[in-house]
Amino acid sequence: MTSGTIDQIKIGHVLRYVYLFKSDAAAGRDEGVKERPVVVLHVDHTSHRVYVLPVTTKGDGKLGAIPLPAEVASACGLAPQSSILVTEYNHFKWLGFDIRPVGEGYIAGRLPPGFTAKIRALAAGAKGIDRD
Repeated sequence: MTSGTIDQIKIGHVLRYVYLFKSDAAAGRDEGVKERPVVVLHVDHTSHRVYVLPVTTKGDGKLGAIPLPAEVASACGLAPQSSILVTEYNHFKWLGFDIRPVGEGYIAGRLPPGFTAKIRALAAGAKGIDRD
């Protein structure tokens, strides 16, 4: 298996990605503004699609922003005060144009399984943007 193959990407992994927010897309943008961490929400091995939620440090008080406990953020290499936005996601065919390498591969960290399950349940009604 080579670095970055879809078989290595798992739910809960933290990746670096140029995320396009729904509000930016609605304003006419077709590219994200900056590279940011994202959390893998789902991986479809049949279609080779990856679904990701954005991580933000500006989530305080934002509807659908779930704060990361300090110990979880630290363990994943994320900034303190980080939140995951569970109301929207991007999806793309792996490897995608906007994924960024981290060292020798693409995985920057991983959320603990219990917290990942909580985030996935909260994101059940999220709306997606196809980035292909």
